[in-house]
Amino acid sequence: MQRTLWTLLTFSVAAPAAAQDNAVASASDAFGERAGIEQSGIYSESQVRGFDLNDSGAYRINEAYFNRAAPLDDTVLAGVGVRVGVNAAQLSYPAPSGVVNYRLREAGPKNELRLGVGLRDFGTQVIQGDGSARAGDFSIAGGFLWRPVARFAQGYDGWGIGAGGVAAWDMAPGHRLRVFGSMYKRGYDGDYAVLPATAAMPPNLKRLHQYSPSWADTHAISSNIGVLYNGRFGAFAVDLSAFHSVFDIGQVDYTLIASDAAGRASATTFRSPSRAKTADSAEARVSREFTAGGLNHLLTASVRGGRTIAGLTSSLAVPLGSFALPAEDPPATPEIPWTGTRGKDTVEQATASAGYGLAWRDQAQVRFGIHRTRYDKTVLSVAGARNQRVSQTTKTNMSALVRPTDTLTVFGSWVRGLEEAGTAPTAATNRDEVLPPVDAEQFEVGVRGAIASRLTVIGALFDVSKPSQGFRTDRSFGVVGKVRHRGAEISVTGKVDVATSVVMGVVAFQPKVTGSLVDAGTVGPRAPGISSVMASATVERQLGHGWSVDAAVSHMGERWANTANTFKAPAVTTLSLGARGRFQLAGRPAEFRVLGSNLTGVEGYMAPPSGTFSPIAPRTVRAMLTFTFAAED
Repeated sequence: MQRTLWTLLTFSVAAPAAAQDNAVASASDAFGERAGIEQSGIYSESQVRGFDLNDSGAYRINEAYFNRAAPLDDTVLAGVGVRVGVNAAQLSYPAPSGVVNYRLREAGPKNELRLGVGLRDFGTQVIQGDGSARAGDFSIAGGFLWRPVARFAQGYDGWGIGAGGVAAWDMAPGHRLRVFGSMYKRGYDGDYAVLPATAAMPPNLKRLHQYSPSWADTHAISSNIGVLYNGRFGAFAVDLSAFHSVFDIGQVDYTLIASDAAGRASATTFRSPSRAKTADSAEARVSREFTAGGLNHLLTASVRGGRTIAGLTSSLAVPLGSFALPAEDPPATPEIPWTGTRGKDTVEQATASAGYGLAWRDQAQVRFGIHRTRYDKTVLSVAGARNQRVSQTTKTNMSALVRPTDTLTVFGSWVRGLEEAGTAPTAATNRDEVLPPVDAEQFEVGVRGAIASRLTVIGALFDVSKPSQGFRTDRSFGVVGKVRHRGAEISVTGKVDVATSVVMGVVAFQPKVTGSLVDAGTVGPRAPGISSVMASATVERQLGHGWSVDAAVSHMGERWANTANTFKAPAVTTLSLGARGRFQLAGRPAEFRVLGSNLTGVEGYMAPPSGTFSPIAPRTVRAMLTFTFAAED
């Protein structure tokens, strides 16, 4: 079949279990790539162009629609990529804020097992393994992870254990079935966050110190199962998928510390009991590609649906009293068992889509899509009130790409979509309330080209708008206006020379808020918790004899720390240095990885849009030694 532009631009990376821990090697751009616990690029799964994708819910598994209650465990993942710009222009179901694509593991070319032991951040002890095997048309890849001692940047102590696998069956030429499952169980001694009591930054906390009460506890289980089928029937391609995602929270003790700039603080622990969130999703897609009139045509039709059921509970507020930060802990307070009420939030969503693409050789492409969505939300509140909201909307998208030369692509897109808005944070008076979805819109133009034979540059201008969430005067959390992020981004990836790889990106935009609350002076004109300038640069250098070194610099500009725009959190710039070596040890292939993060010891807080602050992760070093056992061993 004629090679078309959408074939050339399709970005999908599958990796065997033995090659999953290098985000630089697997990155196709600087807009966000994760492999294991290593991250490169200016964006992440939770932050793209100033928007939180945990809220918008635009997730895919190998391009299939995924309604997520819990993130996929690393034991089944080859990597995670953020799709914006030219890499999102050819998606059949794009999202205005961007898309996070989970890539499942694939079995390697030979049967093998890898076992690793070492330390992750802040002294977390890790024993992990992964492997893959093939037998005829069947293959399996997966792994396990055990953290007998887990430590976190906020000073939490806990543990974690998880396992998962991906099985594949090549049923016949052009027909493939994959099934996966994973589970991760963890617990630790309570969450806490800091809320500014005045329009000023609170004092820095003690490093790796737990400010929760001694009886605090948080534990949960995350699990995901799914099946994907890809098949060809003559000129037709059929893709089917179904997923079941569960986040089962055993208990949450969340301590909220209110402090002024002098450290005069008070704290309250909010106790919440066990509750579960389940999310089911399914999708059926049919496409046909054919050539007529010297042009290549692509027709697509799909139906996708999802249902999310979230358990709601009231929170029991346990006042801890007053104290002084950072030296003192909240006063010791007796544990009080939870008493309260429960509710349930149910969302059912179904979308029917049709799309058409037209391509001329590998020189130009135009795509159109139309999506009809029915959204049904029923809430039984913790107060016992029941309400329902049903809406039907029609959204469209279009994109165009032109390749005037072999090394230059010009692209543009327009996307309108319905996105989730997340839940109200614990600091709000309507804490844990599931917020209604919002209409979002995105315009974008850009170019992708080659600086040199091995370096790719992507630049884009974007304009994304949607209703803005924030704190109102009564401390409830919800829509406070309309936010518009208009800016520019650039990515440079590839090889400077045969031994040096780079992933570099920068984004600058204006997060502008408008609406009646802004006009009244209650809400500021700039969105809180968002840095309008972010940059990231990672360089990896091969030294020979199986060794390499790498360095990364990440910068997040200053940001408004509250909805009223009365004070700012300062900019944060961190440095990481690492080394990787592959060698023979005791007659077996081995790999050693060491990485130091925040080596300059930057202190302070991360100020998110929710208005509750968490301390910046302090200086830390992780080190892992991994052995590989092949089948012949």
